[in-house]
Amino acid sequence: MNCKKVSRLLSIYQDRELTSALERQVEFHLRDCHACRSEWDGLQELVGSLKCLPPPASDPYFPTKVMAGLQDNRAAKFRLLPAIAYALIFLTMFLSGFFLQLSYNNTMGAEKPKAATFTAVLLENQDLGLLAVHDNTLALFER
Repeated sequence: MNCKKVSRLLSIYQDRELTSALERQVEFHLRDCHACRSEWDGLQELVGSLKCLPPPASDPYFPTKVMAGLQDNRAAKFRLLPAIAYALIFLTMFLSGFFLQLSYNNTMGAEKPKAATFTAVLLENQDLGLLAVHDNTLALFER
């Protein structure tokens, strides 16, 4: 077993969570390798020092603080909801206008179907804009 692998397994070895075969391999390596043995000794010293420390004082208001933080997170999520809804409405309106304009432009260049009745033939070429009405009125007076 190499030093890199043993170094990664030392913490698990300390907690006695290795399989028996891996535990034996780590023990054999620690007997032969001075660098890994000194790392192991340092880890044991650190864990021993931590065990000597008194437990940290508990905060009696800790559960209250945690619950308040959770409620703030929920409120923050719902604060974004109206902004997202307005953005989606705006996007929908913009895209529908865009596609409507695109559809309108595509039908403008399309060939018009031929008129089926006599009245349709007469009305087909007339533009009903203000200037066309004015021209038609003048034409009536000139006759």
